[in-house]
Amino acid sequence: MSIAPLQRQDGPVVVVGGGIVGLSCAWFLRQAGAAVIVLEAGERTGGGASRGNAGAICPGLVEPLAAPGMVRTALDDLRSPDAALYVHPAHMPQMAGFLLRFARSGTQAAYDRGVAALAPLAAGVTDAYDRLARAGVGRHARRDGYLMVFGSQRAATEEHARIVHRAALGVCSPPEPLLSGAQLRAHEPLLGEAAVAGFVIPDEGWIDASRLLDELTDAVRDAGVDLRTKAPVSAIHDLGDAVEADTPGGTVEGAIAVVAAGVWTRDLVAPLGVKLTMQAGKGYSFAVHPARMPERVLELADAHVMATPLGDRLRIAGTMEFDGTIDRFHPERIQAIVRRLTPLLQDVDLSDRTEEWVGPRPMTPDGLPVLGALPRHPRVVLATGHNMLGMTLGPVTGAVIAGLVCGDGPGIDLAPFAPARFRRSG
Repeated sequence: MSIAPLQRQDGPVVVVGGGIVGLSCAWFLRQAGAAVIVLEAGERTGGGASRGNAGAICPGLVEPLAAPGMVRTALDDLRSPDAALYVHPAHMPQMAGFLLRFARSGTQAAYDRGVAALAPLAAGVTDAYDRLARAGVGRHARRDGYLMVFGSQRAATEEHARIVHRAALGVCSPPEPLLSGAQLRAHEPLLGEAAVAGFVIPDEGWIDASRLLDELTDAVRDAGVDLRTKAPVSAIHDLGDAVEADTPGGTVEGAIAVVAAGVWTRDLVAPLGVKLTMQAGKGYSFAVHPARMPERVLELADAHVMATPLGDRLRIAGTMEFDGTIDRFHPERIQAIVRRLTPLLQDVDLSDRTEEWVGPRPMTPDGLPVLGALPRHPRVVLATGHNMLGMTLGPVTGAVIAGLVCGDGPGIDLAPFAPARFRRSG
């Protein structure tokens, strides 16, 4: 769906949501010359899934979640209390349509289409972060690569071959040689005996997500954006020649609304005739303080956990919980992560935890974000559904949306990400 390019005299762009995606949209829109108002529901920005995540910036690893081979395993395990993908039994009926579409997205053909669709977004990640860095945002990001860790030689070998194939396609840097047993633990002494094989993927990056949000918040305000916190939006109205957003403080009018409200976007756009097949897949994290900090991110495949060094603390982030709520914290999910992690790490007290957190990732069944104007409401543009890739794709999404709204064009094909693709979903 195309939209008429925004003119300076048309009025402001109203961005709904102040997470990494919403703030990125605001910053890039402002750089393109638009007047911008940001409406954030919480007392501070990043109150959804943005602040407590692993901080991964991994353009070389951008792919849909439903990769061939993992869908069956995930669906077989999802009722296990310790499963990395867990659906509460009471929520299973409401998840049926989503899970069916998720399973259908796990074919090789669907996966390949998803990879191809995401590739142009991934290609713009580094440039978007570099643009922010030149403005003083996110300069603390590191690009020292990830150490992939496995509990079996076979799993490590298979994943290594897959990354070699991706590297041959130019998607990522070639992985370093496989490390086995003592080699792996000598490379990273924090690893325990259950870590039996692994390898390094160079160049992939990470950042302290909460610090990034603070810096981006300041940069947005310094650029002249009208950023309003404690301003939850209850409804969006398309007036034909303008839009309105209802908040407790009154109605906010603009020329265009960019809805970047994470999983809350689903309910906001439903009255506009769009049914988004999107669920809150809650991720959990906590911080520990190991005797020796790892030099790079550890991706612990068996535990489905990332361990990210952030100064004097190691953030442990993982799991995917669907229970029908958006922000309810369940301590047992933290305990499940700890049980999976215990054999893989040593010299760290996993019972001495701080910063326990839960955040609702906006999950789509095909693993692709939702980007573009609503079918019958071209003044309402969506920027949501980034699944587990919000930190990686947030800034480049901002650049794409700014191009779409301000007339230069998005720079990529938005058809695979169109909100209308869910029209026939149940």
